[in-house]
Amino acid sequence: MTPWGAEGDIDGQALFGRTILQVVPALDSSASACVELAASLADAGARALVAGPPGPLASELQARGGVFLPFTAATRIPWQAWRNRSRLAKLASREGVELIHVRAGADIHAAFYAARQARAPVVADFEAGQDAMALDADSILFYAREEMEAALGRRPALAGKAFRGFHGVDLRIFSPDAVETARVRRLREALGVKAHVRLVVALGLPAERRQNFLAAASQLKARHFFANDAQEARFVWLRGEGETASPAFDAEAARLGLDDVVLRLDWPDRAAACLAAALVIAPAGESPLCAEAQALGAPVAALQPSDGAGEAEAVLAPPRVEPGSRTGWLIPPDPPAGLIRAIEEAMRLGASARENLAHRARAHARNYSTERMNAIVMATYARHFGAGE
Repeated sequence: MTPWGAEGDIDGQALFGRTILQVVPALDSSASACVELAASLADAGARALVAGPPGPLASELQARGGVFLPFTAATRIPWQAWRNRSRLAKLASREGVELIHVRAGADIHAAFYAARQARAPVVADFEAGQDAMALDADSILFYAREEMEAALGRRPALAGKAFRGFHGVDLRIFSPDAVETARVRRLREALGVKAHVRLVVALGLPAERRQNFLAAASQLKARHFFANDAQEARFVWLRGEGETASPAFDAEAARLGLDDVVLRLDWPDRAAACLAAALVIAPAGESPLCAEAQALGAPVAALQPSDGAGEAEAVLAPPRVEPGSRTGWLIPPDPPAGLIRAIEEAMRLGASARENLAHRARAHARNYSTERMNAIVMATYARHFGAGE
């Protein structure tokens, strides 16, 4: 089960013929969810408009049924900000916009002004660091449970318009059938490891947990984990887009004598890495990373941050579920004992147990699909057109 609700029960006709405008800060890779939603809206018979700066996803948006409206609002000059609000209001009026969804990072002031002028409801994303004005929207989509609970604690009246959202995973990409064996082979070649070497792959490794990651490797090396009669294994910190090398990490790995067993690599193909992994380590708060790994059948060790917060929903683990229902492990923010235990348990899984876990993981990941994400957002929209009340 997941915390969202019966979004599939909405009236499919509620959005037919409606004109929905999403306002985005950029049309780059960060706007992939916007493009997916626009495609779903178009399939439902709605007009899916997207206003934002030109970017590489503009062509894909229009190829999938959306309409791109150039709109660049980023400015610190007051008179330009006012002009941008007027521009967006005129755009909304000209297109007959009936609902505006302002995405995290977009110009929320311009979106609210345009919505007031058009007498249209506003749906706003709310994420860490988001302008508090988002809480004044007609519907609010929260992407972290802690943020939603904190907002409701401060303003209980928000309960009727606060909804849980999430960042969906494209299961067309993160599927075992979609990953060619050549991609996994190229990853192993880049790491310099042979096909029999078992990989423990860390994705999005947070800075505060890197010391524990190395401490776990050091203790496991002392137990001959990386080379014994049963297996040969390696730890891998797979850095993705936006992550950079850490001289402090490299120096500590060298000090502990781990350079031969803890590998570092900049690699964009997360799907191949997850398929190659015996265990994926990811932050508990990064539900897309956790869901991507599970969609490929990989068990996940989800790292809680040092303050103990972080979503546990993306990974099924005791005590939330029975051990026989687990898809991974939830790792508390303490010395590396919890991480070591998860790694050892994952490595001890027999073929049948691992296949059963992979089956559960893939089934659980479907709760985090882009299709379900779109259904939740569209159900939120439908409330404003007399459906889903």
